[in-house]
Amino acid sequence: MTLDNAPYPDPSSSNDSVSAGRRPVRACCYTIDEGYLLPTLLSAFQLRRDLPTGIADVVILCFGSPSGATRAAMELCAAEGVRFRLLPRSVLDGNPMICARFFLFPLLGGEYTDLLYIDGDTQIIGSLEPLLTYPLAEGRVLAAPDPMAVMIASADGPWPARRAYFRQVGIPDDAQERYFNSGVMRFGLSDWDAVSRECLDLCRRKGDGFAFRDQDALNLVVGDRRDPVSFRWNFPPFFLNFGAEQTIRPRLYHFMSNPRPWQGPFRPWGGAWHAPYAPLAARHPDLARTMRPLRAARYCRYVVQQRVKQFRESRIWGAPGVRARIDAMEARASV
Repeated sequence: MTLDNAPYPDPSSSNDSVSAGRRPVRACCYTIDEGYLLPTLLSAFQLRRDLPTGIADVVILCFGSPSGATRAAMELCAAEGVRFRLLPRSVLDGNPMICARFFLFPLLGGEYTDLLYIDGDTQIIGSLEPLLTYPLAEGRVLAAPDPMAVMIASADGPWPARRAYFRQVGIPDDAQERYFNSGVMRFGLSDWDAVSRECLDLCRRKGDGFAFRDQDALNLVVGDRRDPVSFRWNFPPFFLNFGAEQTIRPRLYHFMSNPRPWQGPFRPWGGAWHAPYAPLAARHPDLARTMRPLRAARYCRYVVQQRVKQFRESRIWGAPGVRARIDAMEARASV
């Protein structure tokens, strides 16, 4: 099926790399719009190459209109063994893209029972099979701590104000240290249906009051039904500033804030993490055009900003007490 013949591919017959037969009950899924196509394709291809096809499908749900970029993405995915679906934005019922993950049950529930959701601003350097095959208890969500949870009890810096904010939106002190990041989560799709409905309702009623819209809603709704996983499966690259990579041995790197590695070889990742995007962009100009280039002034600001952050974060996050909190979280991780 091509975009020329069907502007929005039928989900039941979208391009598949897996031959006819019994499909995996698991899938790894990304939800994006065209602006995140290039980084998401890189992440999905890295994931697919290191994961046996019998363990899980890899699926990209892209919301928007047909274009040269989506056509290129569909062709690349067919070659790489990744399922690609282009869906109209109307599927989201007027909700912002950040809420697209709350529509996974109606979009995929007829095909899979077990889902690993992954943000597109990631790179994957090893197999995610241990995370995908870890026994998932009914009604539970597997997710890593958000970096804020490491520092939330601190008396200095922005953390007293952040604690006050969390209390204001309904996340009590004891839950703040369990606050999880929503960029990588594994869950049963049937359980996700109810979670999603509650989160969408919260976002509609209180979303303007949330600093971290979907993530705050998820932490309120899921609460203590979250089982913690290691930062290995959702590693914040600024942890590179204080050497946490050596002990955590990450397989999934999540670039949670600007700048991101496709924007340039900034610290702490440098050229090694920037370079993989270049071949995709060079071979497929339509994909390259989805990435807006940085203006020179902003690029220079990022260079200076990242140098300052590297110095500051190596001192604050590398302190023995903070490292001990990270180690304690790792010790409590289910997988």
